[in-house]
Amino acid sequence: MDVLTVTLNPALDRLIEIDNLEIGTIHRIFESEKTHISPGGKGINVSLYLDQLGIESTALGILGGLTGRMFQVRMKRDFDNRIFTSFLYVKDETRENLTLVDRKSKTITALNLPGPKVDQRSFELFMKKYVALLSRVKICEIGGTIPSGISLEVYNKMVNMAKKANVMTIVNAHGEPLSHAIEAGPDIVKPDIRGSKVVLGKTLNTLDDYVSSAKEIIDKGARMVIYSFEVKNDLVVTPEWTYLFKMKGEIKRINLMGTGDAYIAGLIYGISNGKDFFESVRYGMAAAIADELTEEKNIGGIDGMNAAMKLIEMERVLS
Repeated sequence: MDVLTVTLNPALDRLIEIDNLEIGTIHRIFESEKTHISPGGKGINVSLYLDQLGIESTALGILGGLTGRMFQVRMKRDFDNRIFTSFLYVKDETRENLTLVDRKSKTITALNLPGPKVDQRSFELFMKKYVALLSRVKICEIGGTIPSGISLEVYNKMVNMAKKANVMTIVNAHGEPLSHAIEAGPDIVKPDIRGSKVVLGKTLNTLDDYVSSAKEIIDKGARMVIYSFEVKNDLVVTPEWTYLFKMKGEIKRINLMGTGDAYIAGLIYGISNGKDFFESVRYGMAAAIADELTEEKNIGGIDGMNAAMKLIEMERVLS
């Protein structure tokens, strides 16, 4: 087992497709194919995509209540133990995320609930699980929100523990947890800037802003920073080079969810197969594009990812 994904605050994702979303009215959904339920949360999603790429992973997280039990049942039913899991159970309910997709207007309305409160004893047990699993893996992906009761500095602690165990770290988070993680110098940082384009206290508007922010993160110890830029593009910065990875032309998007997690799975696929960062980023972007072209949380396996490679072009950024 080479990969560990960490999701402190998993969610049971409910996605509902609505043809014309109107606020303040009743929408009755009669077609079962327009409703989807799946285990979610950033690290969980990465494990789901890795499974499609034939890469085994262990998903570590915190579950609770009846929703947590339903989450575990769905993991077992949908993935038949192909994804190894290590969950700590608490009393409070695992959160649910409700996403309303209006395909006519191409809009997404998301309601993300807070999740359980985790007491100190439970957190200590969770960290023991984390340390034990670090001894068995080469790559650790950490992402998502942090449930109540756990310090927002926890990602900093987890990155430092992984570094001591000589495990490559990938962080995908936002806000204060991201800032604390960056201070620990993870290997790869993919800031989640949905909803707020503020990183390390600075607002990102222009390409120069993004490049400057990425270099600041590099200066703190990261080996690569990946920013989503203007929807279709990704800015990737390392100490040696800066590139824009662009999606060619316009494509008809079927799936509007989870592309960032698919990206990380593709990136890990490349790294796990001995590719350098530049080539691994191409796999990451191809996986994200493939996810957009297929149904929810589905990249069409390795064939789907490889087919999307032809939709990528690169442009060197001089800075």
